[in-house]
Amino acid sequence: MHSRNSASLRSPSCWLIRTVVAACVLTTLTHALGVDALAQDAHRHVVLAREGKPALPIVAGSVDEPVVELRRYLARIVGGEFKSADAKGRPAGIYVGLLSDFPWVKVDQQDKLGPEGFVLRSDGRSVYLLAANPLGVQHAVTTFLHRLGCRWFFPGKAWEVVQRQPTVEGRWDERHTPAFRTQRRIWYGYGAYASGKRDLSAWERHNRMGGPTPVIIGHTWHGLKPDKEFTQHPEWFALVGGKRQPSKPCYSHPQVVQRAIDTALSQAARRPGMISMTPPDGLGYCECERCLKVFKGGKPYRAHGSLFAKRPDGELVNITSDTLFTFINAVAKAVAERHPDTLIGCYAYSAYSHPPSFRLHPNVYLQTTTAYRRTPISLDEQLRAFGQRTTQVGIREYYSVYQWDWDYPNAGKLTPAQLADDLRRFHTHGVTAVNAEASNNWAARGLGYYVASQLMWDVNVDTRAVVTDFYQRAFGPAAVSMQSYYVRWYGPSAAALEVNVDLPQRQTLCEMGKFNVAALKASYIDLNNAIAVTPADSAYRQRIDLLRMYVHYLFLRYLLHQAEQSGDARQIIDAIKAETVFGARLTDTHMIHTRPLIGKAFLRRFRKHEALLTDVADAQRSGRGWRQIGQPPDAAELERLWSQDLRALGIR
Repeated sequence: MHSRNSASLRSPSCWLIRTVVAACVLTTLTHALGVDALAQDAHRHVVLAREGKPALPIVAGSVDEPVVELRRYLARIVGGEFKSADAKGRPAGIYVGLLSDFPWVKVDQQDKLGPEGFVLRSDGRSVYLLAANPLGVQHAVTTFLHRLGCRWFFPGKAWEVVQRQPTVEGRWDERHTPAFRTQRRIWYGYGAYASGKRDLSAWERHNRMGGPTPVIIGHTWHGLKPDKEFTQHPEWFALVGGKRQPSKPCYSHPQVVQRAIDTALSQAARRPGMISMTPPDGLGYCECERCLKVFKGGKPYRAHGSLFAKRPDGELVNITSDTLFTFINAVAKAVAERHPDTLIGCYAYSAYSHPPSFRLHPNVYLQTTTAYRRTPISLDEQLRAFGQRTTQVGIREYYSVYQWDWDYPNAGKLTPAQLADDLRRFHTHGVTAVNAEASNNWAARGLGYYVASQLMWDVNVDTRAVVTDFYQRAFGPAAVSMQSYYVRWYGPSAAALEVNVDLPQRQTLCEMGKFNVAALKASYIDLNNAIAVTPADSAYRQRIDLLRMYVHYLFLRYLLHQAEQSGDARQIIDAIKAETVFGARLTDTHMIHTRPLIGKAFLRRFRKHEALLTDVADAQRSGRGWRQIGQPPDAAELERLWSQDLRALGIR
């Protein structure tokens, strides 16, 4: 694609626009397919708008919502409203819809586009955003807008980039299908408030997340009621240490199997799609004589919190995996006979991480976890083994867990290099879905979440180009300072700009009870440098200010650390209040995961001070006192807080 903004050729950002547009031309050409009716003329330019006046109408097919979105964003890009035209006359236009809406448009291998694939083409006269299914139409619109410079880096309007281009012309020849074809999902542990849900949904749509098959896998009792049924039928439950316990079902008991089948059939009749048969969380699985039969004479030994044995045939078997997945197969077979399109979902997790010794039913959808793995084999070996036993394997990933990272800016596995390595490796092993737990903490993890979303769609995407684009489009003249800020937390693979400055080493802010105040000061300096070159009323400044609010929140945590060193109870209580109240004010910014902070995880966050908080009424109930949602600081308050922090940290 080629695009020209004739009204901004003398602006400071013109070089960026022209560079990115030139890259788009090369990108679109590298996606060219074999010859078809559109590709033959794909080298010819199409003018969409000139000097703020749309030159083509939008020709809509049967999928409405993507057309509405395209019309809205094109008007913002060009500065003029695009008219509509009827497809009957086959006018020159921007065609948006299903391939079946415009049957005279010939595209090769339509059957290989799948539920989400699409083509983006031009023929010198018109532009075509076409797909076989509605999801593909949405992705075609998103990709087209991306080619025109739109970005949705983080959730929320502040992180939306829409580049004004009064004149837009170009050529397009692309065909896309997602790398992970079943699902691509980043979701919040502890959930989110209404604004968080709304903004995450929009971010997902604009970054081609989601998928055609909702992966619904969670812990369940398979229809059993342990609180009521254990006393009547203890034999239905696990034998642990020689004693029946309601910790888990006995997965080899015929009546337990039948209860699960009946439950699954009832669910499939009400809601087809995917039914979870994952066990209740935790350990405590059955080791009764019937379950031990899976070893076939092999001598059991305890390892990784479970029983293993090498059978006489040489197969290493785990008791929980073989009993559970035998049970899962029985449920899947029974459901498939009546509801052939319904899948049975199950984790490969904890005591059932180890692959079973047999193939899984074709309707079993397996999701392997990257943590809590109780098996002697590596994750790669696990994926290879499961790949030999089933054709439907997903990954249950952990990008952020509140009680693991507490919203500190330590990126963990979310560095661009690690994400590229992990997701490309998963794809190589045949993984079809990535389901990643995260937090609504975009100040700490947002760059990683964004890079992950781009890789989930295309594992071959150039992550360096993605990160460069992020710095330049999100922060404009402050790109270099913001690169320094992010490299501090994400390490060298977040260094994408070619600059003649020394970049910091990757740092940790808080580890093993020690607070790295030097790293905190350095972040203040990075952000100070960023605001020094950014107009106060610009979108760039708005994004930097959101990150300044986050760094002030980290400063309040530093004050709590200091109070803890002093041992003064009053100082500690005041510092907890300051952190909690200000954190609650950041709820709608999506910079930190406020919901657990002021909700269920409040006492986990401040566990070592629980005794001090017992008599503090304002700390005891979510939605009241300290623990209620507030409003973020306005510009004047932020400047006042920032100046106070700089003085306290000795930064001039």
